[in-house]
Amino acid sequence: MSEPLPFPGKIFRGADALYCIGEYCKTVGRKVHILGGKTALEKTQEVITKQMEEAGIEIAAIEWYGGECSHVNIQRLADAALVNKADFILAVGGGKALDTGKAVAAKCHLPIVTVPTIAATCAAVTPLTVLYNEKGEFADNLFLAECPVATIVDTNIILHAPSFWLAAGIGDTLAKMYELRAAASGMKPTSFTIGAVTNGEICYEILKRFGNEALQSITNKKNSKELDSAVDAIILFAGMSSIFGGAKLRNAAAHAIYNGLTKIPESHKVAHGLIVGYGNLCLLALEGRSDSEILTEIELAKRCEIPTTLKQIANLSREDLEKAAEASAKATAMSCMPFPVSAKMVIDAMARVDRLAIQS
Repeated sequence: MSEPLPFPGKIFRGADALYCIGEYCKTVGRKVHILGGKTALEKTQEVITKQMEEAGIEIAAIEWYGGECSHVNIQRLADAALVNKADFILAVGGGKALDTGKAVAAKCHLPIVTVPTIAATCAAVTPLTVLYNEKGEFADNLFLAECPVATIVDTNIILHAPSFWLAAGIGDTLAKMYELRAAASGMKPTSFTIGAVTNGEICYEILKRFGNEALQSITNKKNSKELDSAVDAIILFAGMSSIFGGAKLRNAAAHAIYNGLTKIPESHKVAHGLIVGYGNLCLLALEGRSDSEILTEIELAKRCEIPTTLKQIANLSREDLEKAAEASAKATAMSCMPFPVSAKMVIDAMARVDRLAIQS
């Protein structure tokens, strides 16, 4: 291995984990620039502010990240952090807020601590930022040299987020098995590819066993071991799969279909992981798997509140469908499939999944 492999730092996970943030962060620096989502900051700002004050950490700024993980927002926030002479970045919120924070920290050459307030992706621990343009369309992946130095996963905060965010996390995390299995089938095995695929299989087994119960915990607003297990799969095990997989073994057709659908504004109302979850089913159809296997995975998706038909994501005209399919086929993630995929193949796969889902 010629290049250093970035690895996550400390992980704090549990009910009220946020209350350890000051004690830990004083080991990172004495001046923090905080950014995050509006709702996330509203939910956490009081505790974070008090914890920082008690730890003797100066808060240089608390800012909304801007709504999109875009070059414009990253540059704006990085400029502010440098002007404020911050020692480290604290990012709070969902995937786009955390990805923005990681890119800001990288641009400023500062460490970052992440606080995911929803369990919707593995963004909290990975050395990757997914970039979008100002319209909310997927633009590119930005690979980073470092992982966050710490991630604080407060399950009490996640418990009180809407359940669709956890469902989105399940959809995004199940992709670690579906996508990496497909991508790795065309690669020579190594310790890293085996590690990535195996972690993906672990994610799948955890969520198959605990996903529905974890969603019930959110509905009942009651913490549980099942919720803890699902959160671990979504943030930690999926993150390790992504790190081991690297640039060539991270995504495949499910994410490519998500990337293509971002070209349709109506789809922006649906969480990333929910669309990826539907894309997982389309990936199976692209692979030519049997109806019985796809139906089994459709039932798992339904139990985990993941869309199983395209209409659950957006009502697409024929023109929109062709546009999304063309963008999906051209997406970099689609090149990780072990065979070429055309726009027509994407459309046919969607049609097959929709037909099976309606029949089931």
